[in-house]
Amino acid sequence: MARLVRTVLVLLIVAGLGFAVFQVLRHDPEHPEPHPLADAVFVISGRPTTCADLLTHPCDYTLQTQYNQWGARLEQFLTTSPLGPYADRIGFAASAKLSLQACALSRTVGKTFLEFVAVAHVDHPDATSPELFPFWNRTRQSLCPSV
Repeated sequence: MARLVRTVLVLLIVAGLGFAVFQVLRHDPEHPEPHPLADAVFVISGRPTTCADLLTHPCDYTLQTQYNQWGARLEQFLTTSPLGPYADRIGFAASAKLSLQACALSRTVGKTFLEFVAVAHVDHPDATSPELFPFWNRTRQSLCPSV
């Protein structure tokens, strides 16, 4: 009986230590969890629009960051940039999302058009590289140019 109690006690201690180690590893100070971002509001098509309003679903951290930074210029960019017939087919909101994704990747060191194509294919598996290239190229030139 004493052996059973001792075994259960050892198992509880090991489980407690495992939980404590998990908690420490989960809160890695080198990779802190991102804090929630404010959902910036910009006038698009004459009405106040948040990222979630524009895309009709909540924006992830990266998309929200890009919208907060470049959203004020988004409507003008999309209406004046020659993004090609694919942009016309997918519409304003999808073109906006692709443009914001291109901003995020193009401003990340080491990321190339190939990574953008992979990201774009999540929502647009039918899009070809030539259809996506105007988003990558024009976005980097006009919407969010690198300094």
